[in-house]
Amino acid sequence: MALKTIVVFIDISPDSWTRIDYAVKIARDHNAHLIGIFIAPTSWDTSIHENYSVGSAAIKSVTKFHRDQEIETSKTAKEFFDAAQASEKISSEFYIIKDSEVKRRINSFLLYADMIIAGNPGTNGLPKNWSAETILLANGVPFLLVPNGWTNPSGEIGKRVLLGWNGSREARRAITDSLPFLIAAQSVSVVEVDPDRHPDHGDLFGADLLVYLNRHGVKIIVDPVSSHGKPVASVLMEYVTAHQIDLIVLGAYSHSRSSEILFGGVTRSLLKTMTTPLLISH
Repeated sequence: MALKTIVVFIDISPDSWTRIDYAVKIARDHNAHLIGIFIAPTSWDTSIHENYSVGSAAIKSVTKFHRDQEIETSKTAKEFFDAAQASEKISSEFYIIKDSEVKRRINSFLLYADMIIAGNPGTNGLPKNWSAETILLANGVPFLLVPNGWTNPSGEIGKRVLLGWNGSREARRAITDSLPFLIAAQSVSVVEVDPDRHPDHGDLFGADLLVYLNRHGVKIIVDPVSSHGKPVASVLMEYVTAHQIDLIVLGAYSHSRSSEILFGGVTRSLLKTMTTPLLISH
């Protein structure tokens, strides 16, 4: 799969600038079209004083104030998007979607994207009460989450990749979804924690996967790791730090098909503790 359409969610937090810059560079490197989306709130947190506004003039004044706020934040988001790509020649477009219109309009963008980029955690640009997990499981488009506050001193993007492998369907899907990154990377470390627990991956751990990825032009390092009883997510993050990884690729799975989506333990832990961009696929 080639990356030809990328959606990035924008907000006006300081972290949004890093996220947009990251998205622009990925679009440039993969010759992809970039779509910036800003979710403009249609209602704002009101102060105690506003709750006691009386009379048409006072109500109009409060309404105008919030409308002006919406216009101003939308303008700022557009400025962020334009400034990030000012020195890059990429194909792009920008959309403002009111919070009340999200359900009606958002899928027309997400269903036809090759990748979605948002922040993590907290302020992330996503619609209110939406999460990367629910969107991923709803439409199957891989999600690239950029940690709030993340910076990469080297300026590289996806040059040193950790590919989490456990032989599952989700891990296999993650390979396909991340293949453009894997092909372009300088190094790809295929890491399976406690591989002795999965003896059905071939005669030698990683041998078949190595052959498969080599045929795609991906040069990998197979690196089985023992957890020594530590949580898998902790083991992966230690590996990230030790090897200066700048992108984690992981197949995510769900324990529940109910309305309350619960990802597997490793995925949930990484979403809480990640300090490096994470591409999750399902």
